[in-house]
Amino acid sequence: MEKPFRTIDEQIDILRSRGIVIDDIETARKALETISYYRLSGYSYPFRQYDKESRTRSDQFSPNTHLEQILALYRFDERLRTTTFQELSRIEVGLRALIGYTLGTEHPYLHLASLRLGPSGFNKENNHETDEYRRWISSYNRNLRRSQEDFIQHYKSEYSGKLPIWVAVHILEWGQLAMLFKMAPIHCQDSIASSLQLSRPQVNSWLENLRILRNICAHQGRLFNRTLRQVKLPQDAERLGIKNLSPMRNKCFDQLTLVQYLTRTMGLGDGTALPSVLAAFPATDVVPLRATGTPDNWQSLPLWACDTLRRIDAPDTPSDGQLTCC
Repeated sequence: MEKPFRTIDEQIDILRSRGIVIDDIETARKALETISYYRLSGYSYPFRQYDKESRTRSDQFSPNTHLEQILALYRFDERLRTTTFQELSRIEVGLRALIGYTLGTEHPYLHLASLRLGPSGFNKENNHETDEYRRWISSYNRNLRRSQEDFIQHYKSEYSGKLPIWVAVHILEWGQLAMLFKMAPIHCQDSIASSLQLSRPQVNSWLENLRILRNICAHQGRLFNRTLRQVKLPQDAERLGIKNLSPMRNKCFDQLTLVQYLTRTMGLGDGTALPSVLAAFPATDVVPLRATGTPDNWQSLPLWACDTLRRIDAPDTPSDGQLTCC
């Protein structure tokens, strides 16, 4: 059975027939024209009536559901996604610098010297490169050929295109950077992990978690209530107040906590951007902040408390504790 095409006016009629209150017809029309009915359906879904026996949601919406509530949730998610991507961009640049510098101390061209890599890059028992390294170097060379960056053109003309590791990291995508870390000599991995106050397995796990999170943000995916992988918490999670964050460990709050942790640990900012967004969540009885996996006491957690963050990063913060972020 094929889905029939519906005009904007027909879409508005469908929304009304299912119980959505539309206070402003022009607002509804503009939203459907610029966002689309299909995209908004992901944000309207939590407002649908839930049948406990069948554990399914009907096409009818909960009483007194207004379109503006759905649009507010959409706008929140848009802001959450944008802010998360900005924070991840800073983390990505910081990781490139850290990995490039650490591996450069081992060998200027470590990424091209497979014999010097760890077991994920070179199998010393069988004396050959791993399949992971072959795939990685192939994608690296493809990036090198396609890059139009001025610094790449300089190295191509002056050094036959052979980039030292501290330059090479800047043409890597997130997944390639994560694989480079995984293939690095074990002691280099441990050194990088130590700089982040994490263990080697945690860094590997976090890089994959954050790769997925970054892709969701980059491709405009719905984030606020998305089901994600559980994360490996740092060893001092209890001291940081992030141990057993919430019962919903597979929602975005845990992933955002990784972003907060790295932002703080790497000294990339005051850490108030994401708390500001969460504090503005358009909560309703139907869709509370807990839908993001955020615990009720989140603002008291050290990584999330704006008061704690401001006082660490800005010693001249007024003593009255007046904060703009939360």
